[in-house]
Amino acid sequence: LICLERGHGGYGGNVGDMWDTVDPSTNQFKADACFASGWYDKLRTIIFNFINKTGLSMLETDGPYGGGSCASKAHNHHVDLGDSVYWQTKLQGQLYKDLKELNVFINQPDYYFYQGGNKVGMGYNENQYSLPRWEDLTVSRMSMYDDSYHFIPTQGWMFVPIVVYHGGGDAAMFEPLEKHLLEYEWALAQYLGYGVAACYRGNALYDGPMSETLVKKWVSFYKLYRDILTSDIVHIRRPDLQDIDAILHVNPYIENKGLMMVYNPTSYVISHNLSIPLYYTGLKSSVLVFQEGQQPGKSYTLNRECSVILSLNMAPQTITWFLFKANL
Repeated sequence: LICLERGHGGYGGNVGDMWDTVDPSTNQFKADACFASGWYDKLRTIIFNFINKTGLSMLETDGPYGGGSCASKAHNHHVDLGDSVYWQTKLQGQLYKDLKELNVFINQPDYYFYQGGNKVGMGYNENQYSLPRWEDLTVSRMSMYDDSYHFIPTQGWMFVPIVVYHGGGDAAMFEPLEKHLLEYEWALAQYLGYGVAACYRGNALYDGPMSETLVKKWVSFYKLYRDILTSDIVHIRRPDLQDIDAILHVNPYIENKGLMMVYNPTSYVISHNLSIPLYYTGLKSSVLVFQEGQQPGKSYTLNRECSVILSLNMAPQTITWFLFKANL
């Protein structure tokens, strides 16, 4: 935490009352640090000394300046309440610009993209990770589906509460992973399948041979198809727990033109003829389709809408995927 909740009584720890924000109505200290105080100077010194000595290439600046005012008249970089928002905003942006000049990748739970931020939370509410696991997974998939209309996959992150986060107890946490293999595989498959990195909050990524196998399976999948998994998304069907949900990654400039993830979160078998729009893959007349990478691929002719019809037959609570390549 660099600003939010770093003031008087803040849960991130007080940086010092002399650098805390001051409430104009009560003249009392608030919970945030003032980003136009001497704290800004000290923080810059710490950050850039560390980067210069270690070559650090990524920095997560949790709790950047969030827009609050400060009535102090004793801070280094603003006069009083009237200019406090302006200078805090300006200095936060300047910090990111200077980091970007050093080619540092910036995680920032805020929208400083024009100042150099790279990634933000993918539209989630932290309290959703206190829901029971299956509800959490569904709500999170809904969030990614909706937010990927205006974010590219690598522009956001999600969250896996391996241990309790905020609340929810045993019903919400994924540990012990060996006892919750179904939900853990869905977490890995939906986040890596969307191309959206998740923060795995816990003690270990696996706690036994079966959970280790799941991690290796989906990490290997992501590494193999990373170029297409981090490409733009075409939306097929939104998650609602009533039917399958699906997305299609597309990129006409690489060998893997498309990759569709399909999820059946229901408790029954689903059989569908699903229309897949392939216009944004750049394919014009025909396509080779590989289900879960199986060889050989099956050839399809695109219709006038640049779509193909795929037959699905999915068992309850299963995941499948299809790779689309040019039919040379």
